[in-house]
Amino acid sequence: MTNFAQKKQLILDHEKKMASKLAVGVLDKPKPPLWMIFVPVFFVFFAQKMTQYKNGLEDFVENYLKPRRLALDAAMEALESGSSVDTPLLLEKAGAIPEHALPLFAEWMDVLTDHYRTLLEAHGGSPEALIRAGYRTKTDYLLQCNVLNRAENAFSLSLIPKIEGDTQDIQSVVEKMHAHVTELRRQEADTIYP
Repeated sequence: MTNFAQKKQLILDHEKKMASKLAVGVLDKPKPPLWMIFVPVFFVFFAQKMTQYKNGLEDFVENYLKPRRLALDAAMEALESGSSVDTPLLLEKAGAIPEHALPLFAEWMDVLTDHYRTLLEAHGGSPEALIRAGYRTKTDYLLQCNVLNRAENAFSLSLIPKIEGDTQDIQSVVEKMHAHVTELRRQEADTIYP
């Protein structure tokens, strides 16, 4: 029998793998022009670009995991105390969320903590087993994924006006992330529920 702490680690590891796959799908990997191979001094610039790309992947994963860690911790605390998730405390721990986006963030956190609570209460020794036990059918799991995707995307879209940079570029990245995470979850469901 896996205890809550072990399940929490399984879920966190699973989210980290998802974040890594998402980062690779969203961030553009630099490709050296063919001529660069023949001029070694220019290859140094490519090596620098690759280092920036790798650091970008790590930063993406870490930032992707921050709200998920908060939600997972809140779900775990609620289960251990036998109470409901303290959403105001969760929002306080999240830090500086723009005022206009707080309701959407709270909605996303509610959906995410419910999902994590379902997984923490399920029986299993792997993320896949927890998902199968928590969501009996592929349809149930995909419905939950759709709810998660919609809530996160609504929150992300609400932040666009507050992010410095070209609005269309930022919106394009948010849409790319949404499409990619939707596809990753669909592939995961196909694997878990053959």
